[in-house]
Amino acid sequence: MSIVQFDQDNIENTLAKMSDKEIDSLAFGAIELDSTGKILRYNATEGAITGRDKDAVIGENFFESVAPCTKTEEFFGRFENIRDGKEESVIFHYTFDYQMSPTKVNVHMKKAIVGDNIWIFVKRM
Repeated sequence: MSIVQFDQDNIENTLAKMSDKEIDSLAFGAIELDSTGKILRYNATEGAITGRDKDAVIGENFFESVAPCTKTEEFFGRFENIRDGKEESVIFHYTFDYQMSPTKVNVHMKKAIVGDNIWIFVKRM
């Protein structure tokens, strides 16, 4: 089992080599979105943080139906910056509060190594 650090520089390289089961076992939430915000991967840890069934959210739009509390300049604006190539990676604090008790988290958002996908990593504070 490899140890993956939440804030490691090459985290997207490590995840590209991992199976879904290995990604599920990470100690932090991992969500892979396409450039429109559609969820491609959503690990079990993120499901535990948010109380959502990981299989039920695959294919949904993260910003519209799964976590509309993130449709803010602070979160979605950073997603757009990464999607549009203005930034490659960003780490910031955020509070998730859509259909759950407010939960403070650290967020690491980073472009995938191949294609236009974007990873969002979430760790409870």
